[in-house]
Amino acid sequence: MGFRRVRLVLTSAALGALFVTSTAGAEPTAADRETARSLMTEARELRDKGHLQDALKRFKAADDIMRVPTTGLELARTQATMGLLLEARDTIANIRKMPSSPNDPEPFKDARAKMEELDTSLETRIPALTIVVQGAAEGETPTIVVDGAQLPAAVTGLPRRVNAGRHTIVVRTPTTQGEQTVDVKEGEQKEVQVTVSAGARTPDTTPPDGETSQTQPEHPSEPSGPTSHSPTALTFVGIGVGGAGLIAGTITGLLSMSKTSALKGECPDSHCTSAHNGLSDYNSASSLATISDVGFIVAGVGAALAVTTLILGHETSDASASHASPEASPSPDTPPAAGADSPASQSRLRVIPWIGFGSAGVSGVF
Repeated sequence: MGFRRVRLVLTSAALGALFVTSTAGAEPTAADRETARSLMTEARELRDKGHLQDALKRFKAADDIMRVPTTGLELARTQATMGLLLEARDTIANIRKMPSSPNDPEPFKDARAKMEELDTSLETRIPALTIVVQGAAEGETPTIVVDGAQLPAAVTGLPRRVNAGRHTIVVRTPTTQGEQTVDVKEGEQKEVQVTVSAGARTPDTTPPDGETSQTQPEHPSEPSGPTSHSPTALTFVGIGVGGAGLIAGTITGLLSMSKTSALKGECPDSHCTSAHNGLSDYNSASSLATISDVGFIVAGVGAALAVTTLILGHETSDASASHASPEASPSPDTPPAAGADSPASQSRLRVIPWIGFGSAGVSGVF
């Protein structure tokens, strides 16, 4: 009977140990432990040389792997040396969560004792800020942001633990805003007064849903009418010039080809000299060919001008728009004002191409 009781007790102890192991997480492998030892050695050497940031990175990696008091202590020490007092206390709090046992190795017990000493010194080194808001309207709850992190409403007006150094405090209400930058030393308890005002609040320029912003144009003196792509005087000029050039180029080209064809019998190989009777006709054909080339170039320029004016368009003023609307149209019985152009005179744009021997052009009446 006694033998059975002993076996039952041993079995219960084994189950308890198994439970603790499973809740604590997976046991580090041999590779994990060797990596952590190497990281700890490198980190100590870097810390001795003053390379604290690199040392901190390795201590943190080793502690993430092992999660034992020795790695946590070295991480907390390095954080405290760098002025990361809040982070060091947080690391110590995580060490306290690790289950301890009378059978722990001596380095673990020693690390826990030194950890308690470090924690006591940190408690007196961490500064605090008490933020007092002034200028807020009655009933408004201010929103306090310290270094980009919003404080819970419950700590408003109470000491806020921070690391030593410079801190930026921003206070906002629905109608006001204030900002203050403050430097605090280790162990210092400082009250910071932040005054909010309406002038410091960035206005919300977003218009409400369904409404259109009434922003004035940047240059109110400049016309800002709608763009029209209807033909203008320049469009018709381009069409006229292009048409005249096309006609001139075609006619002179045909004349040049006709004269050149007639000279084939008089000028062998299309080369006339003073000994040939067709020399003057040959020179005339050459001149006509040159004029033809110029005519086609003019036609291209005119076409480009017309197309460009249609693509770019032109601005229409409010006055022209009002003339186009029925409300602004004058009554049929109302005579035009003195000096005003009649509709007939406003549309008296005529472009007349002309062609002469050896030349071409365009004329117009506006």
